[in-house]
Amino acid sequence: MLGKLLWIIAVLTFASSLALAHGGHSEVAGQETDPKAFKALKESLTDPATALPKTLGPSLFKGKAKQAYQIAREIPQVLAQMPCFCECEAFGHENLLDCFIDHHGAG
Repeated sequence: MLGKLLWIIAVLTFASSLALAHGGHSEVAGQETDPKAFKALKESLTDPATALPKTLGPSLFKGKAKQAYQIAREIPQVLAQMPCFCECEAFGHENLLDCFIDHHGAG
């Protein structure tokens, strides 16, 4: 269990570090950069049963991004409690889960 958790953290850290390498701003199409528009997107994707937004499907991606989105889909409650370090709060993101409800986590 601990090994799997460490692997999950490593993949998510890798995905976050990709965005840091791009100066905190992703060039990936479909990323919402307007905080008000992102908030509206997040609200539209929030599942009333869990009060958490749904992530994009892993099948939209390849490689490590696909793995990261699969993990995000499996443990949204964990990611919702984790900060993101790619300076995406400027886009309206509040936690690491927010990076995976649009294409931001892939960039």
